[in-house]
Amino acid sequence: MYDGKERWKEEMALIRRSRLRLSRHCRKRVNQREIELEDVKIILQSGEIIQGHARGRYGNNHDPVRVVMGRGRDGRVLHLVVALRGSVAVLVTAYKPDPRIWESDCRTLKKPER
Repeated sequence: MYDGKERWKEEMALIRRSRLRLSRHCRKRVNQREIELEDVKIILQSGEIIQGHARGRYGNNHDPVRVVMGRGRDGRVLHLVVALRGSVAVLVTAYKPDPRIWESDCRTLKKPER
């Protein structure tokens, strides 16, 4: 996992200024998960980066990837996975954090059980 936290505020500002593009995978997932695009927009404007992945470290995505956490209109916490591609922010997927994987703060991954 990429740990460039000192640059995350700058990167979040860049994401906010970028043109947004939804990947085909993301379009499918937001429909399946009943996530409204309005909530995605709200989170991109008010959320914060909680996790980062260096180039090539998130699936087959060759761009740096960030996980943005925020609250939608109904207060529900969502995570948006965003690839940074120049002046375009590509939304890779969006999901509600699974409590089996994420701590109750929805920003910290649980430690694997041994």
